[in-house]
Amino acid sequence: MKKILLFLTMCFAFANAQGILPIKKLENISENKIQRTFDLSRKSLRKELWLEVEKNEIVKVCIDKKVKEWETSLNSKVLNDSCCTFQVPIFTGVESINVYLLESDNAHKINLAVGMKYLNFKNEKVLLGLNEHSETDLEILGLLNNEDPERLTSVTGTYLADKYPVTNCDFTQLMWNDIPKSTSYTNKSIKRVQEEWISRKNASVQNKNCIVQDTAASTVYLYQAIKYANARSVREGLKPYYILSESSYGSEQILSEKEFVICNRDFTEQNFIGEEFVLVSIDEHSDGYRLPYYDEWMMLARGGDKKNKAPWKKGAAFEDALKYARMTTIRPKNEKELYLSEPVGQLRPNGYGLYDFFGLVPEHVLVKKNLFRINRDFPSCQKGGGYRVKSPSDGSSSNFFPDWEDFNYGYLMPGFSSTKAGFRLIRNIGNNAKWTEIKTVSKE
Repeated sequence: MKKILLFLTMCFAFANAQGILPIKKLENISENKIQRTFDLSRKSLRKELWLEVEKNEIVKVCIDKKVKEWETSLNSKVLNDSCCTFQVPIFTGVESINVYLLESDNAHKINLAVGMKYLNFKNEKVLLGLNEHSETDLEILGLLNNEDPERLTSVTGTYLADKYPVTNCDFTQLMWNDIPKSTSYTNKSIKRVQEEWISRKNASVQNKNCIVQDTAASTVYLYQAIKYANARSVREGLKPYYILSESSYGSEQILSEKEFVICNRDFTEQNFIGEEFVLVSIDEHSDGYRLPYYDEWMMLARGGDKKNKAPWKKGAAFEDALKYARMTTIRPKNEKELYLSEPVGQLRPNGYGLYDFFGLVPEHVLVKKNLFRINRDFPSCQKGGGYRVKSPSDGSSSNFFPDWEDFNYGYLMPGFSSTKAGFRLIRNIGNNAKWTEIKTVSKE
């Protein structure tokens, strides 16, 4: 227990160190430096408002009523009695601004969703699952049904979702104090991964700007992704979603929808738990950041698509797939290139305005129960496909690359928590999500 309390204390100290920088006023901001303008009505301020922005942007917010005071710790400059400019924070997350109008003493809250999408679903019809096998296939394979059948579901709830996979810069900056000067791992493969993080930290400056289209983090272990989610919650004063404690279990497994065991793979072999496995419990009252569950990832990846098996239509050419999925067919020249990825957000977004669900990096996704034979009771899987694939002209029988045509919304890889991957985070604001199945879609 003492070790856990020490860990939480370190989290809060870390959050203070990583928190909002000292207030600094923007000077001499000309109109051509403003990258986005929001014109808001008094009526829109009657309820909590969310504005979607990108990291480091300079935005102007104007209200159709006179403003008495803008309350913010962001770099800012009041332009007139109804407009103010702000410099958006340097990291993905949420920043809030309070506005006081002349006609009222009450504060009106404006939230800036930095690098995130605000999704307010009201009976949103989403297609989940994937009928992997036809009726004929099921008969040949001796299966009673598809593991995750297609089904139409109604979703009501308010979500914040990362527009892009977490980048190397965001991960390095938030986990700054966890990344050591040297690694204690002796395993060559794990050691090289940790040395990459040490190298990124050494090449960075703490609290330095993270650009929007930085490279996607692709060498994060599940335990590290969960720690990152908690740290991001703490940084914003939210209640962490995950409770980490010592485990008496000797393997990765799902215990219930609220508890699971994962491998303790961190930056160093010895951390606050000091055991091989970690018990992860869910705080259902948390409003903090977390990894998406399988169905949530499917919903977000589809972006409203209820027809196709992938963002590109059936029968599409490889060139059409490359409009949505950053994939390469080139084999790495050396082991170091295994840890490289492309920048986020360079290709087309889906219907929800979210990027890079396919091809760029596989993403850690949690599962609540054992649905898939391939996943063998692991509490997570990897979604989104691989970064390197077989091209249409590649006649090799090697399994090193998945075939690009295999990628679809249901494609997954086993979720060993000792496997490296990328990830993105979500929040369910107010814990108000309601999922209701409408109908099961017939098998192909």
